[in-house]
Amino acid sequence: MTKRKLRGYVKPTLFLVSMSIIFMAVMLITKNLKPKEEEEGNYVVNSLLDIVTPVVSTIPETLIKPFTSDKVSIDKSFYEKEGTEEQQQKSLIYYENTYLQNSGVIYGSEEEFDVVAVYKGTVIDVKQDELLNTVVYVSHNSNLTTIYYGLKDVNIKPNDTINQGDVIGKSNNNKFSSKQNTMLFEVNYNGQVLNPETFYKMDINELN
Repeated sequence: MTKRKLRGYVKPTLFLVSMSIIFMAVMLITKNLKPKEEEEGNYVVNSLLDIVTPVVSTIPETLIKPFTSDKVSIDKSFYEKEGTEEQQQKSLIYYENTYLQNSGVIYGSEEEFDVVAVYKGTVIDVKQDELLNTVVYVSHNSNLTTIYYGLKDVNIKPNDTINQGDVIGKSNNNKFSSKQNTMLFEVNYNGQVLNPETFYKMDINELN
């Protein structure tokens, strides 16, 4: 069989055609990779970014109890008007032949314990009470005040700024409990008392 040789101009022509095809393919791919423009001249990608709303996570600020010792327990509960008869009886304070409704929670322990701030705030008053010894009032905002009754060794004074967990004083005895180491904690919100055990579970930001 006789072999035929390609003419001299055929190879350059095929090379140029191949290069043209490759160049056209590269241009087409590059064009498709570029962000398309809208009629107003804004990039589609930018428009998509503009409508994306970042997710902001709001973490509730937690409250703590007014003590850190794990040996402290409830001596007298808060008096709930809607509570059962048994619950109400456990929250009554007997003093001088009179039963009083407990406006807070009396915590007690066999050992002396530190009393701490449940949340940051400003000390607005420190008073001495014949029945409850030293009483400390802490304002957390214009509507919320926490009150710590029956303390001793109080190391703060009015207008002091305190942080959550700061030691306010130590437990003491009072005439409302038979235990030697107690403190009465009260929460006042908008002129009303709240059950402290419920208060600890609230978001402080919702109590402004």
